[in-house]
Amino acid sequence: MTDPFQFFTPSHRHGGPGYRAPDDAIESWQKLAEEVRRELERMGFAASVVPGGDPQGLPPGAHVWVNTVEPFGVTIDWDPPVTGSPEYVEKVLTQDVTSGLFSYVVNASEIIVRALCEVLREAGFQVLIDHAGGRTYNYRVLAAPRFPKF
Repeated sequence: MTDPFQFFTPSHRHGGPGYRAPDDAIESWQKLAEEVRRELERMGFAASVVPGGDPQGLPPGAHVWVNTVEPFGVTIDWDPPVTGSPEYVEKVLTQDVTSGLFSYVVNASEIIVRALCEVLREAGFQVLIDHAGGRTYNYRVLAAPRFPKF
């Protein structure tokens, strides 16, 4: 597995977020992302690998991101089904961040993604919750288990 942190300095040296990781690193992250997806599904969580690009149209559940640009590497997030509901979409479109529904979904999703990290850690994956600024975190998966639990 290729260490995603080694690309932060080149990223900043080459003009910021447009710097793309080398193909061999991306390939290793894609393999790791598939292992993460399989493990989450094995434990009963809906999960999809997102190779980058537009997240529109993804099914609810865990999203396992392959980040070819910053934040680089494999990250996970959680998208609950309620985010597709008319009530929730209205809150987002009107930017009603004080809404009880909006704050509930944001807080519950954070609880769930932290739980997903703990499930992966228990399975032997190396995970890291990385502060990205403000109230934002990158929920990283750095490596697959050295000794998988079958």
